[in-house]
Amino acid sequence: MVKFVSCAPAPGMKIHRVEQNGAGLTAFLSGKDCGCCPSCGTRSTSRHSKYSRHLRDLPAHGDPVTAVVTVTRWRCRNLQCLQQIFAGEDPLLAAPYARQTSRMRTIIRLFGHGVGGRPSERIMARLGMPICHTSILRQLKANVPKVQDRPHVRVAGIDEWAWRKGMTYGTMIVDLERHEVVDLLPDRTAASVAKWFSNHPEVEYISRDRAGVYADGARQGAPQARQGADRFHLLMNFRETVAREMNGIGPPIRENISVGSDNELRDQKFEERERVVASTRREDRQAVFDEIRALYDSGKTVREISGQLGLGRRRVERWVRRIAPPERNIMEPKPSTPAGFGAFLERRRREGVTNGRQLFSEIVERGYTRSYSHLARFLTPRTDAGFIVQKIAGLAPQQARDPASGRLPFKTPDLT
Repeated sequence: MVKFVSCAPAPGMKIHRVEQNGAGLTAFLSGKDCGCCPSCGTRSTSRHSKYSRHLRDLPAHGDPVTAVVTVTRWRCRNLQCLQQIFAGEDPLLAAPYARQTSRMRTIIRLFGHGVGGRPSERIMARLGMPICHTSILRQLKANVPKVQDRPHVRVAGIDEWAWRKGMTYGTMIVDLERHEVVDLLPDRTAASVAKWFSNHPEVEYISRDRAGVYADGARQGAPQARQGADRFHLLMNFRETVAREMNGIGPPIRENISVGSDNELRDQKFEERERVVASTRREDRQAVFDEIRALYDSGKTVREISGQLGLGRRRVERWVRRIAPPERNIMEPKPSTPAGFGAFLERRRREGVTNGRQLFSEIVERGYTRSYSHLARFLTPRTDAGFIVQKIAGLAPQQARDPASGRLPFKTPDLT
């Protein structure tokens, strides 16, 4: 009988035969011909009984392998030893009550730690090692070292983390000197943060974000600690501030409007109206942003805020991470639209040419492909600036659209 030793899952194990079935390969193994008593160390060759263990092992050519190991129970012949019977299990083969060999458990921990639960389940099934994602996570948790003493944290970093992104958030506390996660709190409230810091009076410095929830919690639980914003949030806030200031650069606001010609008064009136409209829009956006920040700081989730205010979840998720509302994105005007010739139309208006028909002829020569009605709609809000728009003869009035669907009403054809 040929006994393979090199492919065995542990030293000293012998493979007697390998059978192939629909679920993969089954290898039958046995251990050593003698045992050593774990209590007194006496070597024994007297067999008492035997039993079998079914263990999952590493795959062979992509097929799952099940190792059926015959384990022998031995008698201890030392009369002074209290343990009369012991099992000759090899600790290098598998842990007690384990369902996988030690070398396969090592691969499971590597996949689980590097990829996660469900992705590891899919990858390992393709590699011939089928296992449930709950078993992968259970083995990861079983190998986490137990913390006996309460960690001594002098410099603590605190920030939020997502149990489920966009819905439920918790709090993560990190020891910034050892670069280790110290604790995870189940929620994101000032009360839970204050309770944790009150149980750790040794904290001297707290690094946090700019949110008011963590500031209040740290102030209540650790009044002796110095608080500061971390480098990431400082750089992010600095970038947002610079971008907001650069995007907000515009013409200076005139405090005293001097009396001049009719064209100058018209220009000032149009610019003032545009400035008032833009200011009103900014105030509305700022009011919505302040309401979102207030609800978020009170502990509400992104999903609850979006449902309460009627806003999109993506918009709320972006805004809760900012200290100011972002500027509105303005699309670049296309050359085929009247807005693409805005600079030319403004220059011709300042030169005294305000007739819509004449301006239409000039921009057509420069590549404008739309109709005069498009230009008229573009110039109508700017009639205060001096533009003259002629009415289009024969143009039917625009029909009202359905407010629910946005479609034009259906007109029954006249078949008479």
